[in-house]
Amino acid sequence: GGAIGAMSAAAASSDPATTVLWGVTRGLEITAANVYDVLTLHPFSLVYLGGVTTALANYVQTKAQRGISAERASVIYAMDPVYGAAFASVLLGESLDGYGVAGAGLITVAAATNAFLDFGGDKDKE
Repeated sequence: GGAIGAMSAAAASSDPATTVLWGVTRGLEITAANVYDVLTLHPFSLVYLGGVTTALANYVQTKAQRGISAERASVIYAMDPVYGAAFASVLLGESLDGYGVAGAGLITVAAATNAFLDFGGDKDKE
């Protein structure tokens, strides 16, 4: 329409502030439309994602970590992206490229190093 055409013409100008303002305004319009579509078209998916995969998972994780040290919990939590990639591979057939494999390897080595070596911690605490 006319307003979008006028904004497009303004965005084509050499004024960077106008270009940024047009981009932000257009981005907010698109985002609001997308959010509305998702809310109205997929309400059960949102409840599942928010309730089960987020809230329930965090609740179970918090309860399970009560009985272990903070250091051990941090190692387990640091491995979360590696677990996610492994489950995505097994359950969904996803694959990692070379950078993903290298990243997973670095995370695993760092977590294993942290778990098995003590770099100056107080051993009398436990």
